[in-house]
Amino acid sequence: MSNPNQLIIKYAKAGHKLQIFVDKSKYNEFKEGKKSIRDISLLDAVMPESEEKMSEETLMAVFGTTDIWKCMEEVATHGDPQYTVQERREMTDKKRKQIVEYIVKTYIDGKTGLPHPATRIENGMNTIKGLKIDLNVSVIRQGDDIVNKLKTTMSFVKNETHGYLYIGLA
Repeated sequence: MSNPNQLIIKYAKAGHKLQIFVDKSKYNEFKEGKKSIRDISLLDAVMPESEEKMSEETLMAVFGTTDIWKCMEEVATHGDPQYTVQERREMTDKKRKQIVEYIVKTYIDGKTGLPHPATRIENGMNTIKGLKIDLNVSVIRQGDDIVNKLKTTMSFVKNETHGYLYIGLA
């Protein structure tokens, strides 16, 4: 099965290596909850990597159900999408830019009260040893972790506004 818009999602559980085939262009919408597994599926089956069809007994042992759609949804949600190197690099670069943008908008320089320039944050990120951008972790969580690592060399204060809202009853 070869389709340029095909994405293979691999999943291992209970000693079984499984895979499903989904539409690459719709997969992100599925992850965001905008589409169902039925909308993105290219093949209505959970396949072992050996290319044979799964038996109902195996589905029951691995997933606790024989409903193929529930099984496919678990694979699509918890499995590992097999992107090409170029696609993964583009997605990592995009996520990195989102993290920098989040830090610029959320944190300010504690000394000047102004936001740090994006280039300063990017340069600081380049100095962090072993920094890996994880595509499955939220921008907010990764941004906060990076700020904690950069606090040794840069001053950061979260840019928050606090206030009270008083509603008087007439």
